[in-house]
Amino acid sequence: MRPATIFSLIFCAMLSGVLAFEIVLDVMKGESAGAAALIVDTFFVPPSREAAVDRNLRCIIDTLERFCSESDTGEKRPDRAIAVTEAALNHATAMQLAIVEKNRFMADSSGRVACLADSLVKALGEMAESAYEAQGQADWESGCVRALRIAGGVRRIRAQMHPLLRSAGAVVRAFFRETAFNSSYLRAFERDLEERSEVRASAAPFVRAARYLLFRDPGSRVIKGRGGWLFYRPDVEYLYRPSIFDPRSKTVDYNDRALLEDPLGVIVDFRDQLAQRGVDLLVVIVPGKGSVYPDMVAPGLGPSGMMVTSHSTKVIAALRSRGVKAVDLFAPFVAERLGDAVCRDSFYCARDTHWKSRGVRLAAREVASAVQDFSWYGERHTVQEYIMDTVITERRGDISAMTNLADIRLFGISKDFAPEPVLCLPIRYAGDVTRNGDVKAARPYRDDFRKSRILVLGDSFSRIYQTDEPRSAGWIAHLAFELSEPLSSIVSDGGASTLVREKLARNISVLKGKRLVIWEFVERDLRFGESGWKHVELPQR
Repeated sequence: MRPATIFSLIFCAMLSGVLAFEIVLDVMKGESAGAAALIVDTFFVPPSREAAVDRNLRCIIDTLERFCSESDTGEKRPDRAIAVTEAALNHATAMQLAIVEKNRFMADSSGRVACLADSLVKALGEMAESAYEAQGQADWESGCVRALRIAGGVRRIRAQMHPLLRSAGAVVRAFFRETAFNSSYLRAFERDLEERSEVRASAAPFVRAARYLLFRDPGSRVIKGRGGWLFYRPDVEYLYRPSIFDPRSKTVDYNDRALLEDPLGVIVDFRDQLAQRGVDLLVVIVPGKGSVYPDMVAPGLGPSGMMVTSHSTKVIAALRSRGVKAVDLFAPFVAERLGDAVCRDSFYCARDTHWKSRGVRLAAREVASAVQDFSWYGERHTVQEYIMDTVITERRGDISAMTNLADIRLFGISKDFAPEPVLCLPIRYAGDVTRNGDVKAARPYRDDFRKSRILVLGDSFSRIYQTDEPRSAGWIAHLAFELSEPLSSIVSDGGASTLVREKLARNISVLKGKRLVIWEFVERDLRFGESGWKHVELPQR
């Protein structure tokens, strides 16, 4: 035999063994055997469905024929018509269910018999309405005749084949069209099995380890780059899929979903709503790691002569053309990235989607420069002094966590996903003294909603190092350091496209006393933002 045939036989034998073991586990726990669903749906469900259709069809016809044959001496009184109709309608609904629902995961209402069953249920429903409204014997009888005609059509179709042959044909049809050879059924069956499977839960780490050792495959959400670098797949897909300006984006998008929202229109609308309250808007689009380090994704893209090719630069230009103030971080980030050799360090984490302190500092300086260009900035500006500290923290990358490989110690796999040391620069208050004139210990920077003139809306790039370790070292704290004034913020991981605006709408009072909203989001959110780009109406004052 050929190697492929031998492998197929071995795989089928292993799959059968796993399914059998799953069935034994489910039976021992007193649960329904989920792994046996394929067998049940193929060989047992079709004959039982056929029998149910025949049984209910016979009851419908017998019930209606008896009603029509009753004498006109008062037997067909309204209460009798109601009882007959309800009984027939119950059987018709059961028959329709048996015809349409092929198995646990599949349903089909497009067949000829299914359409007749639907018509029968509708006719009996109209007959029931006539009976309840006591519209008269003529209406009941005409409805009964119509229902019998439809039921007779179903019986004629089914009478063309013997019940045993129908059941056998249903099994064959189920095997080739509704279960074993139906991709939709198999996907649903796989999901159900994964949710229930104890074997899979215990074997999954070994399968992931084998996949990584053999193929260096870190999982569907991660792209493995050069030098141990990992990239979040949507970050990279954002760069090579059609831009939001491309007509193709209206027909297909990430996960084959159309891009129906209009990010630019939403941003302009949000700017206009803030303007009605006397508040300015400044948009900050953060470059994804793939935009700044494309050479770490594909070897052919070298750092020398790098060009900014991200769609986001067009978005920034389009926003500015509509009068929206936006900060361009892409050119300064590429320039900073070319200085890695001098700094002997990158300014994005190797196994995390986020930046390091060099990115934090650069973003804070660029945004601070844009904020200081507003005409109102010098008005009632009370200087708050801050000092900068230094600390090294161990950063366990979010992309490492996505692989589910970081805790697997087989063959040293976990070393490839070990925490990464990151130099951080926490910001602290300066000049705190006691009543006796003694200098207090410097307090970490904290948001001040009451005194701040600026509100930051952001995603995880605003959260990293700010509210997680080492705290007060994120770009918001460094922006406060650059501006010498406190800020306030609303942050939602992955939700800067819509969720942060919804949070603001629910707590609109935080805009009191604010002159500026800085809206930060990573560039991939233009296409893949959680909850999309919904219009959010800010409450009136």
